[in-house]
Amino acid sequence: MVEVLVSMLLFSMSVLALVRALGISVRDAGEIEYRAVAATIADTTIGRMWIDRGNLDAHAVDEEEVPQLPGGTQTVTVDGNVVQVTVRWQPPGADSSRSHRVSATLAGN
Repeated sequence: MVEVLVSMLLFSMSVLALVRALGISVRDAGEIEYRAVAATIADTTIGRMWIDRGNLDAHAVDEEEVPQLPGGTQTVTVDGNVVQVTVRWQPPGADSSRSHRVSATLAGN
């Protein structure tokens, strides 16, 4: 009888460990998805600026809303032909915000 109780305890502990590992992997998958969306947004912004290199200053924004991300904002700074795009978001249940920053030098042909 004691062996059965011990084996049930060990089995229960292993199941709890697997459930915890599954929860962590689901959370990390969400983080990866948000980071991929942020990278796509930053790359798209730089692509639009690359096409319109003569008018870079018009693309500068401060804390523009990004509806694709929870609590998402985008900041674009321009310094000559060097641009920096920062995308921030607040994942649900997270205690701090996350960010993705891309810098590019947009030179003429």
